[in-house]
Amino acid sequence: MPHRDVVLFTAMVSGLSQNGLACEALDFFSKMLDEGYSPNNVTITSVLSICSKIYGHVLGRVLHGFTLRGGLLDKADIVMGTALLDMYAKCGKLCYAKRVFDCMTERNNASWNSIITAFALNGSFHVALELFKDMILENHLQSRSDMFVVILNVCGATMDIRKGKELHAYIHKLLSNKTDDESIALCNSIINMYIKVGNFDSAKLLFETMKKRNLITWTMIISGYGSYGFSQQALHAFTEMESSGIQPDRVAFLSLLSACSHSGMVEQGIKLFTSMQEDYGIVPGMEHYACMVDTYGRAGRLEEAYEFINQIPLVPSSFIWATLLSSCRNHKNVELGEFAAKNAIELDPYNVGNYVMLSRLYADACRWEDVAKVRSIMKELRLKPDTACSWVQVKGRVYKFSVADYSKENSKEICIHLGTVTEKMKIVGYVPDTSSVGHKTKEEDKVNDLCGHSEKLALAFALMNCGGEGLVRIGKNLRVCRDCHKFFKYITLIYNMQIIMKDPNRFHCFNKGCCSCSDYW
Repeated sequence: MPHRDVVLFTAMVSGLSQNGLACEALDFFSKMLDEGYSPNNVTITSVLSICSKIYGHVLGRVLHGFTLRGGLLDKADIVMGTALLDMYAKCGKLCYAKRVFDCMTERNNASWNSIITAFALNGSFHVALELFKDMILENHLQSRSDMFVVILNVCGATMDIRKGKELHAYIHKLLSNKTDDESIALCNSIINMYIKVGNFDSAKLLFETMKKRNLITWTMIISGYGSYGFSQQALHAFTEMESSGIQPDRVAFLSLLSACSHSGMVEQGIKLFTSMQEDYGIVPGMEHYACMVDTYGRAGRLEEAYEFINQIPLVPSSFIWATLLSSCRNHKNVELGEFAAKNAIELDPYNVGNYVMLSRLYADACRWEDVAKVRSIMKELRLKPDTACSWVQVKGRVYKFSVADYSKENSKEICIHLGTVTEKMKIVGYVPDTSSVGHKTKEEDKVNDLCGHSEKLALAFALMNCGGEGLVRIGKNLRVCRDCHKFFKYITLIYNMQIIMKDPNRFHCFNKGCCSCSDYW
């Protein structure tokens, strides 16, 4: 074309960007500047969209400065403002995104969706919920389904059942105006939220009342049964799913295999793994192989787990060996555990979990010199294990506790109450299990160390404020130790209460001195 203008260049930049050709689009933008054409709002918006896709926050900041100097943002431009905050959000620059959002004089659903999703995906759940509340107060809740999905996920992650129920009630009023696909997607998200907050009864009730279900619905309920320790019900749901005409996929089989793994159903797991390939033509992925290694390992069949790894047609991943290492630690097989740890660390030398597990394997065997060596390596690599933390909801508010967290105003009262409860439990037979303490020290110090575990502090706080009756829900970021698991069982013996505890792998439902996992976790 002999004559070009900013409109033609913008069309090329936008078209290339929308077709996934980000680098070519940026080349055209560069040519436009070289030929002396000044970009307009539409051009800037298109290039900001490219920056969002390629995480190019440096170029994005340059464009932001250009818009400020050129006065392009002097007048309200919702589209460009949203593109700007979306760019910062997707590049992980949340403080800049929030600053742009706060400066916008006009906002639409896309603006709110972008900023709330950004904070939710980055783990800033409290901020995301506060922004959602502000969105409601400003009457911007003519909402897209994906916004509800994000907030329901936040409620699930924080175990905030009160807000989850409020959102369920609100969504229920809107379902009549949604398409079938939207309604199913929203119901699936509500089911997922209830499963995550430890209210499986509500998840089942909603599942049973749904007129239409899809594969995700069935997979979610199967996974829920498995994570709560109801493996037989998970298998029954799988049979019902097949009868309804819905074919399982690799994710559905992964949920089934996980359910078998967490309940010691080794033979059933083997049958499902074989059926997945022979009857459904599904090629196992590394996650399916890992699940089978876990199935053998949890049952103490460590040699079979090792033989299974040797038969995997793919190169075993670090996670496969880490799974075997975890089982070796549980069953105190130091020799095979060392071998598994060596392979896991070679494949992923900066995964702190492998070193922590190996250290605990040595600690269980009282090989303190080896424990010191592992910790020395971790120090050299500057690897720090995750800090254990727990959260509990009391009277509509979520409270968070870290391990040995004595910084709160009522920490002294919590510790005193925890000591009183422990003495009561000792009367009915509780004996602290100090095998979970991974360092060499006196037995008395080990017992004191156990008192600082975050889930115990959270539970003591709940007992102080709830009177020891009803249902307490506690979340945890790390696997529960043997002593805390025993502690929680005894608590439900001496108090008229139930406890639902969620760790990264599953739920533990404590009642009358028993746990739904049957001490198999």
